This record gives sequence, C-alpha cells and structure tokens, in this order.
Amino acid sequence: MKSLKEISWQVDEPTYREDKALSYSTLAKFAREGFHKLDTLFDKVESPSLLFGSAVDALITGGQEEFDNNFMIADFPVLTESVEKIVKSLFNQYHETYKTINDIPDNNIIETTEIEKYQKNWKPETRAKVIREQGAEYYTLMYLAGTKKIVDTATKEQVDKAVEALKTSKATKFYFESNNPFDNRYERYYQLKFKSTIDGIDFRCMPDLLLVCHQDKIIYPVDLKTSSHFEDEFPKSFIQWSYSLQARLYWRIINDNIKKDDYFKQFTLADYQFIVVNKESLTPLVWQFFDTKTEGTLIYGKHKNIELKDPVELAKELRYYLDNDCKIPLGIKENEPNNIIEYLNQI
Repeated sequence: MKSLKEISWQVDEPTYREDKALSYSTLAKFAREGFHKLDTLFDKVESPSLLFGSAVDALITGGQEEFDNNFMIADFPVLTESVEKIVKSLFNQYHETYKTINDIPDNNIIETTEIEKYQKNWKPETRAKVIREQGAEYYTLMYLAGTKKIVDTATKEQVDKAVEALKTSKATKFYFESNNPFDNRYERYYQLKFKSTIDGIDFRCMPDLLLVCHQDKIIYPVDLKTSSHFEDEFPKSFIQWSYSLQARLYWRIINDNIKKDDYFKQFTLADYQFIVVNKESLTPLVWQFFDTKTEGTLIYGKHKNIELKDPVELAKELRYYLDNDCKIPLGIKENEPNNIIEYLNQI
C-alpha cells in the first residue's frame, strides 16, 4: 500500500492560494461574469453563505482544531451583509489609525458608503450615523479576531447541526467516518492539493475528500456543498455555480497525477460525487455526476438549452485574456460589422 498523500502537492494553504495556476473558482467566476468583469476576477468574495460553508468544511475536513485556528465565535448583534461589508472595509483602511469606528471621521465613512452604494437615498450624515451605531461592536471584534473569521453564536449552532447531520445521516456518515487502523480497505484524505499542466495550462485543485479503496483499486472523489437549495434540488445549484467545471477539472488534474505513479496508475478514479446539506432541512444527500470523465461541451435539458462548457477549453479562453491586452472578447470583430443573428443564436 502507498499513501495518496505521497503524490499530492504538499504545500500549506497560503502557498496554494497564492499560486498562479488556474483553479475552479476562478473559472466558475469567469463563466458567470464574463469578459467585462476580468478586472475583478481575483477579488476576494465574502458572504454569510460562504462563511457558513467554510465553517462546516473546517469542522468536517479538519476537525475542531482547524475550526479554532480559523474562526472566532462571538455573541453580537448580527449585521446585514451590506453593513458588515462596509465595517470590514473601514477596518481594513483605518484600523491602524482609529481604534474604534466612532473615531473615524464622517467623511471617511460616507466615502465608503458611496463606494458600496449603501442607502444612497439617505442623507450622507444619516448613513455615517447608522454605520457607527450598528457596526461599532463588530469593528472592535475584528481587533480581537485578528486573521480569524468571526462567527456569531446562532450561525455556530446551525453549523454544528449541519455537521451532526452529515456525520449521522445514513446517506453520508460512511464518507466522514474516521480511518480504521484495523481495516485498511478504505483511507480518507481531506483537502489534498494537486497540480497539473493540461494542454499547456497550469491548474491546481484541493478536493474536499478522496476516498481510497485499496482492495478494489478505486478512488472516489467527493466534494461537500452547503446549499441554499434543498438537498433534493441540488441540480439547480449544480448549474448556478458551474459545479460541472469543478468535477471535470478536478478529475483531470487528479487523474493526471495518479497515472504518473507506478502504484496508483492501477487505480480507477470514479465519477465525482457531491454531498449536499441545507442548513434548514438538514437532510444530506449524495449526487453523482456521471459525465465527469466526458470531454467537450455538454448539452442537457428538455429543450437542449443547458450548455456546460469544457473546463480546459474555457481555461484556454481565460488564459488568452489574462495574457493579452484584449479590448473585446474573442469572436467579436473590431474593424468590421458583426452579425447580430449569429450572436443571438448563441444565447
């Protein structure tokens, strides 16, 4: 037997995140937002749903220690997403100068509310007053948290319930069991990192779970999703967040690595499985993508109106834009008339 970790890319997460190789998240954002959002492609995105998902991931894949290293639980009035975003922006700009949000001049707060387009129908001084009143405690908590993410107690309770559901549900508990030292048929590896160059493009990935069956020589790739959709409606999320890109790209990267190893090249890398849980219904389900290994554009739907691009082909387009100073997207002519009908037929 050989450990799958031996053929993985063994770097810490900050090194992984800083690497210039393309990832699923970058491709998916490009697929959603397109050519005209390239300037914000690598901007950090935060939201309550992402915070919830990352907290569940930490407890499932890294345990309590990883959660404690990355999150701080606090009891504070929950802010709206827009106010929280402004407070974080103010803290990042002024925490070295102003110890409390009340010390920040009105004009500085108003400027940030303008940038974030917050309640522009209000008087500027009213905006500043509300941000101070609602964000004072959170601003102070950010000093205590340091690099950790702040989680309110109500959210932590929901996180714990989701983790408990995943670990006890008949559908999913096997995936998250501890490795048995007396039964080496199965080994579970959480968040191993891999790199690969495919068609001249560098890619990286960090799968949530790889379940290795040494006896049958099969590796099952698994990704954990917390979803606002009910678990039985996961295909809606699958389309909305371009999870087909993740499944097909991760499979190719991992498969490229195992095929280069004398031991693991005997193994079959199975189709991607997604484990999904909704924080309200708490009924975890497993969904398998049987076209994981299929290359090229995939077409689905009663009316053949669901088109899923190939991740490598999409990456080639993105790589071209990133490497060249393009004023217009590929397929558009700059110096001669473009065909409207041809454009409409691609929608």
